[in-house]
Amino acid sequence: MNFFANTGAVQLSIRGAKEADLDRLVEVHAACYPDGRTAAQRRSNFVENPWSEGRKGGLVDLHVAERGGRIVGHGFGFPLTTYFGGEPVPAVGIASVGVAPEARGADIGARIVARIEERARERGAVLALLHAFRHGFYKKRGYADVTPMHRLECDPRAIPAAWVAKARRAPFRAATAKDVRAVMALHGRAVKRSTGGIERPATLWKRIFANERLHVAVLEAPAVGYVTFELVQDEPHARTRLEVQDLVAESDEARRTLWGLLGMQAGQVAEIGVEIAQGDPIAFALTDIDGARFGDERVEHALGCLVAGPMVRMLDVRRALATRGYAANGDFDVKTKAPALRITSRDGHTHVARSPKGASSVTTDERTLASMAFGGLGVTSAAQLGLVRGTTEAIRRAHALLRLPPFVTLDRF
Repeated sequence: MNFFANTGAVQLSIRGAKEADLDRLVEVHAACYPDGRTAAQRRSNFVENPWSEGRKGGLVDLHVAERGGRIVGHGFGFPLTTYFGGEPVPAVGIASVGVAPEARGADIGARIVARIEERARERGAVLALLHAFRHGFYKKRGYADVTPMHRLECDPRAIPAAWVAKARRAPFRAATAKDVRAVMALHGRAVKRSTGGIERPATLWKRIFANERLHVAVLEAPAVGYVTFELVQDEPHARTRLEVQDLVAESDEARRTLWGLLGMQAGQVAEIGVEIAQGDPIAFALTDIDGARFGDERVEHALGCLVAGPMVRMLDVRRALATRGYAANGDFDVKTKAPALRITSRDGHTHVARSPKGASSVTTDERTLASMAFGGLGVTSAAQLGLVRGTTEAIRRAHALLRLPPFVTLDRF
């Protein structure tokens, strides 16, 4: 039983975690995330977190809030490398932020997040990402939404028969230890092409390949790619679902063939669950996606749901805007706070400086700018919502330079 008093007069300190903290950390974590994990699993989450590669386990990335000698909160800050516009962006992934029940309502969570951000800036991070438990809490702290993903619930019989037939003839094989490097390289190249993709540390790959339930199918040259998935039943002999983890292809042809492999599972699998980027055209190729599922009075054919991605915040506005890649040459001026900034992209090189006097700029806030610059709202969409102001020409120039493909990442940290 916890008899700690919630006395706001006691000074709060935030420090790095120590092994001696683990029992109390597990207690706080269980109160904040009351799911089915055991105490041993929660302990493992702290000391063996796969996002803490090569840094003496997860405790080195864990921040602890302490008041009156008692731990009242915790939060991870994982060093990440993300990709935007083909360029690596140093970032921090914030996770497992939690505050003990008796200490809530005193901004302790906000102070933990601020300390993680501060340490991340010291390491050179220019962007923060997190999967929000409550979006409103983080919006107040400058975090912005990226584009959501679509979780597609698909009957395997909906996949085109021609794709399935081609997959049956394709050079697939179950992955072995010899394929690990090739799979990691395929994923790494896909991440660099994506918006918001995250480099996976080797410790995470080890955990992925140690999962005995995971099936890994490799498609050999000339159409190169791989797909990983789990087969899930709620109980023995119940309907079987196929949950896709990765579907990575070097070409459109390879991607269709990987989808054909999923269609080959129709004899066993009742439904496929897969997350795809917003605007992915795959649904146009599928027939009767919902299979035998029935709708209701308002929605006859439900094809899945929208899934919120992480939220983002620029930790250093100038450096963040200068670090991401831009697909075109051009420039625009933006004002969030004085002075306004001019972002100029020329032949793969970006320069961010104060805008010249009299420049026509778009005006917005830092949160909206983060969304527009890192895989969220388009500038013209933000203007429609009243979040951006400026002349038609200024908005057009900003939109042309900032636009990115939709945000997509399947990794949760």
